[in-house]
Amino acid sequence: MFQGNLSELDSYQHLPNKLLSVIQQVKQRINENVENGRYPLEGEDVFFFVVDDNTQRLNERRSECHRKYVDVQILLAGEERFGYSLQPFQTIAEDLLEAKDIAFSEDIVNEQFTDLNPGDFIIFNVAQPHRPLVAINQPMPVRKAIIKVANDWLEA
Repeated sequence: MFQGNLSELDSYQHLPNKLLSVIQQVKQRINENVENGRYPLEGEDVFFFVVDDNTQRLNERRSECHRKYVDVQILLAGEERFGYSLQPFQTIAEDLLEAKDIAFSEDIVNEQFTDLNPGDFIIFNVAQPHRPLVAINQPMPVRKAIIKVANDWLEA
């Protein structure tokens, strides 16, 4: 897990160059008031989508992980809490990895939390459990850009 802010991208030189370049491209695109939808950057290997969603109370959100894609979430409006763990799931409650590259579990070990405000982003590596869309104080609408970067593409 890595957390940062779009205004400080130049200071994150320790991130992989390809990933930093993708985040910079998306930053440029979202500054153009892009509409909700899915936008390809490198075919099925790298794409992003912009969504309006709502945060929920912690007990209403499930933890998830991905096998194929690194998950970069950029908060554009609202406030959002993320749960995450540095340890893999012990069990999987719903396995949609083959069909949708997502699996859910209620079994998250040593969950930690971090809060995002507009302009903040968070990066989750493949297989890293995370729980998005958790309300900080009370449920609220949020707008975000979610970047999916195929781990194979990133390592090539």
